[in-house]
Amino acid sequence: MAKQINLDSKGLCLKLLKADTEESVINILKEANYWEDSAAWRYYGGRSSNFNTIGNQQSKSDAALVEKLVNSVDARLINECLMHGIDPEGPEAPLTIREAVAKFFDNGSQSSAAGLVREWPDARRTEIAKGITLSATGNKPKDGNPCFVISDCGEGQSPDTLPTTILSLDRDNKVKIPFVQGKFNMGGTGVLEFCGKRNLQLVLSRRNPNLIKSSKNPRDHQWGFTVVRREDPVGGRRSSVYTFLAPVDSNTSHREGKVLSFATDSMPIFPDGRNPYGRISTWGTLIKLYEYSTAGFSGTNILLDDGLMRRLDLLLTNLALPIRLYECRDYAGHKGSFDTNLTGIGVRLEDDKGNNLEDDPYSCSMQVAGEKMIANIYVFKKGKDKTYRSHEGVIFSVNGQTHGHLKTDFFRRNKVGMSYLKDSILVTIDCSEISQRSRELLFMPSRDRLREGELSLAIEKELEEILSKHPGLLKLREKRRREELEAILNDAKPLEDILEELIKDSPTLSRLFLMGNRLSSPFKLKRASTTIGNFVGKKFPTYFKFEDINYGEILHRNCHINMRARIIFETDAENRYFFRNVNPGSFNLFLEDGINSTEANHTINLSNGIASLNIPLPDNTKEGDELKFRAVIIDDSKLVPFENVFVLQVLEPSKSTSTKRKKRKPPSDDEGREREIPLGIELPNIVKVARDVSPNQKNWNDMSPPFNEYSALRITHAGMTDSNENGKVEARNVYDYYVNVDNIYLKTEQKSSTENAELLQAKYIYGLVLLGLALVNYEDQRKNINDDGNQDSLEERVEKFSEAVSAVLLPIINELGDMELDD
Repeated sequence: MAKQINLDSKGLCLKLLKADTEESVINILKEANYWEDSAAWRYYGGRSSNFNTIGNQQSKSDAALVEKLVNSVDARLINECLMHGIDPEGPEAPLTIREAVAKFFDNGSQSSAAGLVREWPDARRTEIAKGITLSATGNKPKDGNPCFVISDCGEGQSPDTLPTTILSLDRDNKVKIPFVQGKFNMGGTGVLEFCGKRNLQLVLSRRNPNLIKSSKNPRDHQWGFTVVRREDPVGGRRSSVYTFLAPVDSNTSHREGKVLSFATDSMPIFPDGRNPYGRISTWGTLIKLYEYSTAGFSGTNILLDDGLMRRLDLLLTNLALPIRLYECRDYAGHKGSFDTNLTGIGVRLEDDKGNNLEDDPYSCSMQVAGEKMIANIYVFKKGKDKTYRSHEGVIFSVNGQTHGHLKTDFFRRNKVGMSYLKDSILVTIDCSEISQRSRELLFMPSRDRLREGELSLAIEKELEEILSKHPGLLKLREKRRREELEAILNDAKPLEDILEELIKDSPTLSRLFLMGNRLSSPFKLKRASTTIGNFVGKKFPTYFKFEDINYGEILHRNCHINMRARIIFETDAENRYFFRNVNPGSFNLFLEDGINSTEANHTINLSNGIASLNIPLPDNTKEGDELKFRAVIIDDSKLVPFENVFVLQVLEPSKSTSTKRKKRKPPSDDEGREREIPLGIELPNIVKVARDVSPNQKNWNDMSPPFNEYSALRITHAGMTDSNENGKVEARNVYDYYVNVDNIYLKTEQKSSTENAELLQAKYIYGLVLLGLALVNYEDQRKNINDDGNQDSLEERVEKFSEAVSAVLLPIINELGDMELDD
């Protein structure tokens, strides 16, 4: 039987607003005679089978929470658009999110810095951020999960439009609005799965009064509120269903009621200091998520380094609008430690780069499968990455929101060769300019993970090329390796001497090592004349031309059909010329056929006066083809662009694996001075790792991840070197070998054996290293250098194998070594 709508709707709303547990919400609704009245609850999205959609959203609670924040940003932009008298779907509407921010929050500025939060002073960021807030209330971690309250002064919704907007599914509410992020009309439901056991959510909203002045319907001017819940399967229903509170009256039928509403000028929907409901607003939207799971991040103060804020920073790489975060739970701290601005990791790293980064961020342009992307490469100082990310190595974003990532293990691939920097590199790839079709191919609709497909694999391959050949990263890798190994390897020289003697009489063993003149250290140097120094580029370059030939001359190059072409330019442009936020330059590459001119896939990387252009040959290229390319460089300071034309003569497939590299230098009129460059090595670098800390020695906790008593051998890729075998020069992988000398099986053997403990340790070390070398050599012989992202890398395979054999290694060496023919 239908019940009357509760007359004190405002009082009920305030009770629900201040409740901080599921149990209290349920009790409040029971007292109002709503909880057990099935007629008072409507199907979310108008569908009784909505669990299939709602239950198939984000897989992690932090990614789901981001969708709510993105919806608030969209609501603010739409509100400002409407307040300016512009139809969000009309021809005068901004075409991009940045354009909308510039138009509505930067007073329509046309400057190249307009619409960028990173260009705003702190006071401006805080002023705008107070229009979208997230506050934590309720439980501390020891007592349960907290509640999160998200509030915004966006357009707001009237009670009767809530079912077709915030509480809808799969509608095209925003699909025709070009300057918003949300398109699928379902991402915001992802949070429900993480709201306690009954998945409760409070929704409170009022339409901006300035947008409905002409409306005669009194409910249009009221605040509407509802509670969303999950109902378990009953009767013949095979799955759960999500419903929202909408009581029926005498004029409505079962499950077709109206959202509760009340009339008042303002409601306390925004936080103020430690009070989550201390600031009133005359319109806007509030979403409260009860007992929200913090499994994806720490349950401590949300503003601390291991708290929610750092996760949101990573998932919102470059926020269109800043958001104000408030910690309203009972934590100790000074006044300024309970609220701050969330701006995204891109802005945060720019603000803090001097303290946290090894160098200014590197940037490069990628064009893969006809789609343009920009990669920003950050290298943290040792140990500084932990406050910015956990296991994310490569982040893919669209309009500042993370849509998927690759783990840091990507940097351990041999094709990347950055194992020494794997815990320090963070790459963000901005995919905002790619087509909608390619977005669908690259990302899942939940926008929290990548699809496995041709496009994602092509991007990974391009990124491998960029990182493996980036001069700045190569320099930092050698610096980091030197810092870690130089002092240790001086003490380890006796190991090399013994190992050299060990392999003298065994041709089989000697072939496992790199051929060439023996060097005692990977850092032994020789002299080479080249120019070094701090390169200072110009904001607007005065030249951009092929290396070593005059501007205007056509460059002719050969390129094997199974290889990529690499073209080198020299310029006086600053490193971030193409990728800076203000007045960036533009690089475009065209393939000319005499009639048509089409954009060509490429990667351009600019570092210290050298621009490296990497070009995969078009799919339809044939041996003997002659390909003509035109590179065009332009910026706001030039009336006439720099144009460089080059021709590639396509040759038969290359059968050589030589990767001879020419050392480059920035252009300079100075004669330069001598600088040192590293030579190759023959014997592996062996580093002993012990449990305890001692001078000039690695200990378990120095390793990442740390060693334990079962760890045996870990190899770390240190780049490539040329080896000379039978007169043939080949590129081979170089590894450093870290051996755990406090392995439990080694220590057990030393304790129980009458043999000298140091001799046992030597046997153990050399046995593991030789096994590791055999695996590395086997991989090189098979040319299996490019690890499949779905499989363990070679480094991981060696580590697992060595851990498995460590238990039997010494018994095998000793027992088989003592074997006689008669045995």
